[in-house]
Amino acid sequence: MKQTAFTAKAITKFIPALVHSRILHFGDGLSATFGMPINLARYWFTTAREVEQGHLSVPHRIALIDDDGQLTYRQLREESQTLARYLIALNLGEIRLGIMARNGRGIVCPLTAKGYAGATVFLLNIGSSPEQLAGVIAENAINVLVIDDEFLERLPADRAGLQVILGHLTGPHSGEVTLNEIVSHPDKTAETALPRFPQHGPIVLMSSGTTGIPKGVVRPEPRLPLVLAGILQKIPWHSDMSIQLTASIFHTWGWGMLNIALAARGTVVTHRIFDPAQVLEDIDTHHLQAMISSPIFLKQLLEVPEHQDFDTSSLEFILSSGNAISPTLIAAMHERFGPILCNVYGSTELTLASVASMQDLAADPTVSGQVALGTELKILDERGHEVATGVPGRIFLRNSTTLTGYTNPDIPITRAQGLVEMGDLGYLDEQGYLRVLGRVDDMIIVGGENVHPLSVTAILDQMPGLADAFAIGVDDPDAFHRIAVWVVREDNPTGAGLTAELIQDFVRQHLAEHSIPRDVHFIEELPRNATGKVVPRMLPGGD
Repeated sequence: MKQTAFTAKAITKFIPALVHSRILHFGDGLSATFGMPINLARYWFTTAREVEQGHLSVPHRIALIDDDGQLTYRQLREESQTLARYLIALNLGEIRLGIMARNGRGIVCPLTAKGYAGATVFLLNIGSSPEQLAGVIAENAINVLVIDDEFLERLPADRAGLQVILGHLTGPHSGEVTLNEIVSHPDKTAETALPRFPQHGPIVLMSSGTTGIPKGVVRPEPRLPLVLAGILQKIPWHSDMSIQLTASIFHTWGWGMLNIALAARGTVVTHRIFDPAQVLEDIDTHHLQAMISSPIFLKQLLEVPEHQDFDTSSLEFILSSGNAISPTLIAAMHERFGPILCNVYGSTELTLASVASMQDLAADPTVSGQVALGTELKILDERGHEVATGVPGRIFLRNSTTLTGYTNPDIPITRAQGLVEMGDLGYLDEQGYLRVLGRVDDMIIVGGENVHPLSVTAILDQMPGLADAFAIGVDDPDAFHRIAVWVVREDNPTGAGLTAELIQDFVRQHLAEHSIPRDVHFIEELPRNATGKVVPRMLPGGD
């Protein structure tokens, strides 16, 4: 079955969606209104365009509140332009800018400078090992790197041809220039001209690879933000909102939502390190209207005792993505914050696939939402043919921000009918809602039956005394594969009493026999990467 919105239909609905959300409005004065098409032509839908437009329309509004203070749209523009001039003045030819930074101005300012200077930017995963980091720098010919000083020791000793700029400082430093030193002295590069029409290189996001050099996903900077309409159609986003951004900006999800928040001339509140109590305090203090997050962070929010008196009634919606969200977690979020949770399903390579509104999740917490406006999606079988409604298959899609390739051209891309494979299995139901079953590679066959480990994890998420769980298929000498689970107990008598037999019986009550885990491993904590995904190779006893 096919769901299509990658046509003129998407474009005709795009402007009304912006107007309805009040992101596009004409109360900003003549310079801002007439500057809109000019800035879009010059800067496309880059972070620079949103900061530039914010400077024209609301220069004194707070754009960013981070661990180092706050910046207005005018200040963020000035600092970003100063950094852009500095990069141009390095006379490197093509600017290939790497950024390895946690949330804050240490990543927001370079992202904005990228659009002003005209550059290719590489958003590096902060979990990268020294070997991976060296490989990424060499493979992609990165010649400038903005890096938080806590990651400095991971850089190779031989930095020939690499200009290093320290972003956030956690202590004293020596030798390297800092971002603050650069932006604090605009006079030093005042005579360096910024290009009137920058040559916008792609934005490259690194996969969270656990071994080897992470895949560099090459994505074009969109000329028109058509994917934005897919969000606005289902999420009650409007202009001038104050937003908590806990999603990591170096990841697709955080980067995309940062751009939308700035496009809405909002105020973004973020921190380098996630602290659930701090997040709730921010919502209370700043009367934040929205929160952009991921399931791993939402679970930690729920662990903050309710007797800690934080007023979160200002929240109009909570938007989650980055990992699968279970019906149990959705129910717990509804109980704590009300039915304001929304969910986005997508990937690093393909960004937006579907959006579930708060009404969608309240009615059925198992859906991944409807296919987003601006995205064309099909469910295909192994031969690349479309399947019927309700029949599971491989998810393929495309939109205006679909990857154009990988930085390593030897990495294959699976395509069919002009679409790119998502890597997940799922189906579209009679109402047009997408339902995701799990990763293609995760599905195993036990006793001749297909088993999706995600379904086992979702069931265990409901079990009393169980704090966290992860299921995956492992090799079996007799049946080829079997289900294994790793379980984290809650710190209470119920959790202490959990046994392998109780867990197997709980699964037996809800799922077929072939889904019952043969192996149950109890561990203190699931190994997760910086974006909250479990790293299977680090699970003990999984061989």
